[in-house]
Amino acid sequence: MFASIRRHQKWLWIFISAVTIISFVAFFSPNQQNPFARKTSGTEPVGSINGRPITRDEYLDVYREAHLRYLFSYGRWPENDEATRQLGIMEQETRNRLLLTEKLKELDVRVSEKAAADWIVEAFQDRERKTFRKDAYENFIKNTLPEGRLSQKDFERFVRHEVGIQHLINVAGLSGKLVTPQEAEAIYRREHEQVDTEAVFLSSSNYLSAVTMDPTALATFYTNNAASYRDPERIQVSYVKFDATNHLAEADQKLSQMTNIHQIVEATYQQRGTNSFVDANNQPMTPDAAKQKIRDEIRQTLGLTEAHKKAIDFANKLIALPPQTNNLANLAAAEGLLSQITEPFGQNEEPPNLKVPLTFSQAAFSLSPQEPVYEQPIVGEESVYLIGWNKRIPSSLPPLDSIRAKVEEDFRRNKVRELVSNAGNELYNSITNALAQGKAFSAAVAEANFTSIDLPPFSQKTTVLPELPYRNSLPSLKNSAFALSPGKLSSFTQASDGGFIVRLQAKVPVSDARVKEELPDFLADLRRSRQYEAFSEWLRKERELAQIILPTDKTENKAAN
Repeated sequence: MFASIRRHQKWLWIFISAVTIISFVAFFSPNQQNPFARKTSGTEPVGSINGRPITRDEYLDVYREAHLRYLFSYGRWPENDEATRQLGIMEQETRNRLLLTEKLKELDVRVSEKAAADWIVEAFQDRERKTFRKDAYENFIKNTLPEGRLSQKDFERFVRHEVGIQHLINVAGLSGKLVTPQEAEAIYRREHEQVDTEAVFLSSSNYLSAVTMDPTALATFYTNNAASYRDPERIQVSYVKFDATNHLAEADQKLSQMTNIHQIVEATYQQRGTNSFVDANNQPMTPDAAKQKIRDEIRQTLGLTEAHKKAIDFANKLIALPPQTNNLANLAAAEGLLSQITEPFGQNEEPPNLKVPLTFSQAAFSLSPQEPVYEQPIVGEESVYLIGWNKRIPSSLPPLDSIRAKVEEDFRRNKVRELVSNAGNELYNSITNALAQGKAFSAAVAEANFTSIDLPPFSQKTTVLPELPYRNSLPSLKNSAFALSPGKLSSFTQASDGGFIVRLQAKVPVSDARVKEELPDFLADLRRSRQYEAFSEWLRKERELAQIILPTDKTENKAAN
């Protein structure tokens, strides 16, 4: 197809190295991950958009494209990132991409072979030489795609859609690009204007000794804040786990059949970087030790893959049974497997002593006596789980004595905050009176037995100010200082570690020379940012109108009910 790929391109280089995709094989296989894979044919509907049915094949095509988008954005497969899995980022990306590809059809956006070839040249370009990396591209087609169970056809479709989506961004985000140089200059000057200030800081630690733990006051505090101490509703589920360690022999056999395992390990080592591998003492691993660790991870994932297959076989038998709360335990006993019950855990909490993702909790809270089994296996760090209903434990308020240490800590923190606030307000009144008498800020602060700090000039873009006694106060300090007129004093502002009073001495405009030098790049960045903001808003509205229903919505609806 892409016979017209050029050897030179002037845009940015995005090098996609050969990455290990063993985890991708384990988690992404449509026959394992998609809840509709074993129930529908490729042409049967699994959802809808704009009232039009979405077939299973169409859904999986978009799902594969979403994975490629993630890979090209971050240099790794999404399944290798626990946070990505827990936050459901791929589900959202699939939903967005389904809408965008639908818009490409609706608007009849056609992408030429040359435009697609240019995209590939840009993606596989040498950063320094600005030349097309043919070896990297061929390695990607030959190794990365097949190992990820993706085809060159998947990639070509992805590229055409990427180019088309960029066209949509340019059109839908056009209003955001209409930023005039005058508007950009005003924003630049506002963001880079500096303030020259002096301030006094109060530290919470100086007031800890003044707190007395009065039993009556503590009991009143506990009663008034009872809602924050209630134990949330918790749940217990039965589970059967399929350990990866039971399938390491099969994993070793598969490893022995992988003729390119050395290249995968080496590429993964280079892609992660040497600093990513440390031993139990947090010391850098030798290259050999790090590569052995990668092999062990691949072996573990292959073991999980085999465990996942066993879990699916068990799940198929479980689903075929009439719904009953004891089905999981009974079937496990009949199959010679051990069923267990978790310790109680709350929503969005991990069950104690189990190395499982947050989806375990989400799945558990979707269960009920009417729907007692979660049909999909849940992949943990070391095992694959199938779970079933056991019981819910209502919310309750623990006695004060059972949580006294926590209540005392909260009581102490609350009292310190109160003492700091009182002291800060008194200091503000004292400084205000002294300034009215013509005294300097530093002298007024000293008379009150505090120390003032003459801060260096800073702007709204400043991220670090070493002179601050506690870093978390910088955002609040900016808000207070920039709201003042020269010579004026802020009221006492409470911060996480105490509080402060700031006086503005002067505002320092950014120089015309700096504006002239930096405005062109600032204008380009601002237009780009506004363009994507406008496009995102357009996409949000279109997504609402499209009323997209996907396979994952069934699980979400169960959890909501």
